[in-house]
Amino acid sequence: MADKDKEKEIKINDGKDKIKKDKTETDVNSEEKKMKKKSKGNGDYIKELMEDESLSENLIARELLEEMELLKEEIGKFKKSENEHIDRMKRIQADYENYRKRTLKEQIELIKRANKDLIEKLLPVIDSFESAIDMAVSSGSEDNEFFKGLKMIYDKFIEILGKEGLKVINPVGEEFDPHICEAAVTEASDDVKDHHIISVLRKGYMLNDFVIRPAVVKVCVK
Repeated sequence: MADKDKEKEIKINDGKDKIKKDKTETDVNSEEKKMKKKSKGNGDYIKELMEDESLSENLIARELLEEMELLKEEIGKFKKSENEHIDRMKRIQADYENYRKRTLKEQIELIKRANKDLIEKLLPVIDSFESAIDMAVSSGSEDNEFFKGLKMIYDKFIEILGKEGLKVINPVGEEFDPHICEAAVTEASDDVKDHHIISVLRKGYMLNDFVIRPAVVKVCVK
């Protein structure tokens, strides 16, 4: 009887040792799996799981689910990062487009301002040309070669300025407009309506629809 009890005790101890050994092997296997996850990609690790015949289907399924969850988290992180980069690129592109438009507008305004300043300085030259031409016409010197050369230069000069946007303000017969005219003289006239322009005393000019010098005029006032 004592021998049987002793044999039974030995079997129980052997069973406990086996359980401890299995648990230790399971822990070791678990640690090995973690190391494999760190050292290998998800694809390689899943392939090893599928080829490992010692693992049960439930264990493989659980491992696969865990890997799928990890992959979903990584995909979510990449998607968020991608959206952030796309938004940043759009903002940079919009900032550059605004900068380009602003710079282009400033350059155009600078050119217009430079043209305006230059043409304003040339207006007295135009006045001198016209005075010389009027004197030649009034003295009957239209056939003079000097007059012809002067007229040719004047016409070419006006043509070039016209291509740059210069226009003559010629409001004769029109109603007085203080935005483009300056009234120097008023006079009653039966041939012209009240507050309409009788004649231009000094030409006015516009550059690209901006008045750079108003016309000096004589206005009819009844």
